Amino acid sequence: MDLRGISDESTRSLAAGAFAAVKSAPIDWQDAADAPRPSGFPRFSRSSTCARPPSPESARPTHQSREDRRVKFPSLRRIRLCLSVVVVLASVAVGCTAESSEGPLKTPSSGEGWELGPATYGQVVSDNIPVRMDDGVVLDATVKYPADVATGERAPGTFPVIVNITPYAPDTEPYAVEHGKLFTQHGYIFASVSIRGTQDSGGSFGLFSGRDAADGVEIVEWAARKLDGSNGAVGGYGCSYPGMALIATAGMVGKGSPLKAIIPACTGWDYIREMSLVGGIPTGDSVLYDQMGEFVGNQPSARDAFGVVANDLRTGGPAAYNEFWQERQPIGYATKIVDNDIPTLLWTGWSDVGRRGALEMYAAMQNAAVRVESTNGPAFSDSASGKYQLIVGPWHHTEGLDPAVMLRWYDTWLKDEATGIDRTEQPMHLYEQGSERWINAASYPLDSDYDPFYLGPAATLANGLATTPGRETIAWTPPTESDGVLNFTTAPFTNGVTLAGPSSVEVFARTNTTNLALIATLLDVAPDGTEIPITFGVVLGSQSALDSDHTWRDSNGTLIRPYATQSQDTYLTPGQQQLFSIPLHPNLWSVEPGHALRIRFTTQPSAQDCDIDGGVGVLLPCRPNDPQRASLAGGIFDIEWSADDPSAVNLPLLPYRCFETSTARATSGSHGAVIPVEWSSSENHC
Repeated sequence: MDLRGISDESTRSLAAGAFAAVKSAPIDWQDAADAPRPSGFPRFSRSSTCARPPSPESARPTHQSREDRRVKFPSLRRIRLCLSVVVVLASVAVGCTAESSEGPLKTPSSGEGWELGPATYGQVVSDNIPVRMDDGVVLDATVKYPADVATGERAPGTFPVIVNITPYAPDTEPYAVEHGKLFTQHGYIFASVSIRGTQDSGGSFGLFSGRDAADGVEIVEWAARKLDGSNGAVGGYGCSYPGMALIATAGMVGKGSPLKAIIPACTGWDYIREMSLVGGIPTGDSVLYDQMGEFVGNQPSARDAFGVVANDLRTGGPAAYNEFWQERQPIGYATKIVDNDIPTLLWTGWSDVGRRGALEMYAAMQNAAVRVESTNGPAFSDSASGKYQLIVGPWHHTEGLDPAVMLRWYDTWLKDEATGIDRTEQPMHLYEQGSERWINAASYPLDSDYDPFYLGPAATLANGLATTPGRETIAWTPPTESDGVLNFTTAPFTNGVTLAGPSSVEVFARTNTTNLALIATLLDVAPDGTEIPITFGVVLGSQSALDSDHTWRDSNGTLIRPYATQSQDTYLTPGQQQLFSIPLHPNLWSVEPGHALRIRFTTQPSAQDCDIDGGVGVLLPCRPNDPQRASLAGGIFDIEWSADDPSAVNLPLLPYRCFETSTARATSGSHGAVIPVEWSSSENHC
């Protein structure tokens, strides 16, 4: 959960829900279509045959002012205001009045004419329901039932159950409150169960432990066979931390489970590469581990568990390396979930913390579904299963969640209704930034043939090798200093182009110290020099060794996505040239005709970007730990290129606007966010 900008003590205890309430406020993305987007976050699609876009003209470098990449967040005053709104919403949510939707959600791809009709039921709430685990620990549950509109009493009969396994207090997750209300109004029981060691649940908190996954399996069995009013069919729901718990549960339930479908939304997938650390350096939001114990109920075991992680990240302890996180990574459950035959709708945003992991989770699931030899690589198969789908929108953490679309998913798998949502050969539904439209696709990455653009003299970035060797120097210093920034720019793309990431950077470099740090930012440069950040990535020299089994390459062997082991620090030899690979977070971006692309190298984020109160991108390497600072101090880094040792940016470029536009609009459940409502497109022209 993203809790940046919260510092005062009185607000923290409710921050987990309040911050989400602030960020889930209605947003009309159509009105905001022309506004600059924050630093790039991923999205993609690919077709089987991709015509190559025209090459740019010879590069003409320009030096423009640095674009502010910060994500703005509300003041504490606004958070306190939203706390009041949350209380009001929560009080409404537990009432028993059925409310009609603003109109049926008609979906062009449904085939069977599925629509979300008016609410059938009200809602009644049962608190403090005990759920006993096999070791005797009792978890606390809040269960919301469909209610008879006329009497306000529980509706007779049995219903499918949607479970939310969460460390947060049930009524401090505004999105869960709202969604749970809609679910009950349309004939589902909604059960929120507190994870052990959080809120009013017993036991010791384990931070994504195997015990938590085992508890999840028991919670599913309880919901199917012991919960009063259950008809035996169970669906899973979870945003942020609950989404991670849901993935682990779905991976462990085994075949034939009552768990029939899941929706893990706005969740993290790879803590050491996209959340807690980036390139091996702790992110700006890593400081939140100091506060998370309070957010989840302030039990001693939770405070201790989060405190250990916070201290390790500061000092370079075990939680700063891969081994600690390896068994805690939700992305590792992809194959098991497919083996368990559990349909999964992934949901994230290009500016959410887990967008890279969600796309890779989708690829792993599709690979498992078509039984490819390895699920660790790209999903280049043209055959895709509608059981495993992904939505990526122009959203931040907890934004863009539409319970009407979620109901369509649950109705398909828990009620056996022919909604048509599963009948698609293009299970990725992606928002293309720049063109501000939705597209559908099947394979990830979207491009199987990358284009290297080579660093060259006069700050150029060209698709031909530089014939003359050269170098540029950058220092370990803030980007406000003249020696703290390097730019390389392509020529304008006359006809435009589609960037369908992920992308990568490979640079030959040497350092005068035992370490090196580089931040690579890819920018869209308009003819007037205006810059918009598209995406970025980070490399730390001492943790740059690649895991060849998990590193992705295209059909020609060009590097798509480098995957560092991050298992230990191996310090550099001063003065010795070495190749460093930088993974850029994925994106789907329309580069308009006449625009150019620029790669910018810095070594540190600006102080402004790392000001927590001002709001920062969660992935910026804002908090190098003690050993990292010591090894980087005084660093001078030479970036070099030649015909034998070329430094390059590897880009997935497809023709301009080659994907067919998908129908999308704001729905009665989306709070103004434009949501895809057409889940298949005719043939794309990529």
